[in-house]
Amino acid sequence: MKYGTVTLLRGEKTVVVDTARPLFDKRGRRISEGLQANVCDPNRDFYLKQPKLDSEADYANRVMRLHGCLDVNTTGITAFKAETERLLALVRGNSQIVNIVNGVHLPVIMPQLTTTDDLGTALEQYLEVVGKSYAKDFPDRKSYNHRKGTLAKEVGIVDGSCHDQLIKLMKQGSVIGIYFPNSLQGYSIYADREQMSDLPEGFILSGVDIVIAMAMYPDILARDWYASGQDLAALSW
Repeated sequence: MKYGTVTLLRGEKTVVVDTARPLFDKRGRRISEGLQANVCDPNRDFYLKQPKLDSEADYANRVMRLHGCLDVNTTGITAFKAETERLLALVRGNSQIVNIVNGVHLPVIMPQLTTTDDLGTALEQYLEVVGKSYAKDFPDRKSYNHRKGTLAKEVGIVDGSCHDQLIKLMKQGSVIGIYFPNSLQGYSIYADREQMSDLPEGFILSGVDIVIAMAMYPDILARDWYASGQDLAALSW
């Protein structure tokens, strides 16, 4: 099963006014009240497991996976852990969005965009990184990129997804965020996009960040057949 997802970005404008109804249920899934696009109940046969992320060693493991495959340096381990804890504290302190952390949540570091201004070309490069990371975790399996060589000059950002905010930040430097891969399970692509209209500032609909998360967490996001699939709902091609 594939579905869209949301990510919370670092920054100073992530605090929201705690006066509205809850936006996520007790499992961390987005409440779909009032949407026009198709939403179905999540298939619980497809699921993800929360990785252990307590110590700096846990965070270092994830950062080294990315650095080893991407051949770049991004953010230090201590800063990565501290910013993740800051973002989680903001979420847990607000009853409107606190339930989202009941679902799987994956701290991610999006590297600086320096080699190209074309999103499709960057996506091609990141997909190569995913293949390398996957092969390290699962040497007896093969990964297939069915869009290889087809994305350059073809990828755009969907209006209303707020994904342009991420790309703008990535052009300035590496970006720390928290990826919530189960938050829109059962949502159609159109529902993924529609629900963005009343999410608090600081949330984006996921796209490029999914590919980075896959490189950092192949053991979680590509565990086996029953690992929930992900759609890059913020992007079009």
